[in-house]
Amino acid sequence: MLTAERKRWLLDVLKTEGKLLASDLSKRLGVSEDTVRRDLRELDKAGLLQRVHGGALPRSPTSIEYAEREKESAEAKGEIGEAAARLLKPGEVVVIDGGTTPLAVAERLPADLALTVVTHSLPAVEVLSAHPSAECVVVGGRLIKRYRATVGIAAVDAYRMIRPDACVMGAAGVHPAAGVTIYDGEEAEVKRAMVEHASRVIVVVAGEKLGTVAPYLLIPASRITHLVTDPSASPEVMQSLRELGVEIVVA
Repeated sequence: MLTAERKRWLLDVLKTEGKLLASDLSKRLGVSEDTVRRDLRELDKAGLLQRVHGGALPRSPTSIEYAEREKESAEAKGEIGEAAARLLKPGEVVVIDGGTTPLAVAERLPADLALTVVTHSLPAVEVLSAHPSAECVVVGGRLIKRYRATVGIAAVDAYRMIRPDACVMGAAGVHPAAGVTIYDGEEAEVKRAMVEHASRVIVVVAGEKLGTVAPYLLIPASRITHLVTDPSASPEVMQSLRELGVEIVVA
C-alpha cells in the first residue's frame, strides 16, 4: 500500500472506529509501528487528526479565530444557549466562559433572572450590561483580541477566589477518555481556574465536537455535571459520557 493510500485508509478507520491505536494498526497494515507513527504525525501536522499517546483521535472542527467561530453552528448554538440558561437559578453566582456558545447562554438569560455573572468575555460583558436583572462582574487581564477575552495571572487569580454555583464552559472537543480540550494554552489556564471551585460544570458544545479532541486539556469528562448539546451529537459518545455520570441535555 502506498503512503497516500495508507493515510486515506487511516482516516477512514478513524471516522468509523473513532480512534487509532498504533500497535493495532501496524498489525492490520503489516508495517512497523514507526511507519504508523510517522503517518499519524504527518496527518496531525496537516490538521486531519489529533495525535495522542499510543495513537490518534478525531480532531476538533473548531476554528481558532472568534470571527470564524461566530459563523459555526449558529442555529444550534442558540438552542444550546436557551437550554443551558434554563439550568441557572435565581440568586446563583455563575461564571461564564469566553467563546461563542457560552455567549449564547448569556444572550438568553431570562430578563427576570436575578443572578451574578462573572466573566472574562468582552462580548458577554456587552450583553450583560443591558440585562435588567443580572449583576455582572468583569474579570480583567491581558486581552487576546482574536478571542475577545482576557487571560493571564490576573484572570486566573480572580477566578480562583470565587466559588461559583455553576460554571458555563465552552470547548473545542469533548471526549469520554481524553476529556474536555481546547486549542490555546493560556486560555486553558483561565478555564481550569473557572472550574476549580464550581459546584456544577455546564459544558455547552455543538454536537460535532463530541468525540473529538484538541491539544490542551481542561478537565476530565467525569468533572462535567451537565453537557448541553444538539441532536447531531453522537449517541455512542453521549452514552459513554452518561456512564461517567454526566447529565446530557439535548437542545
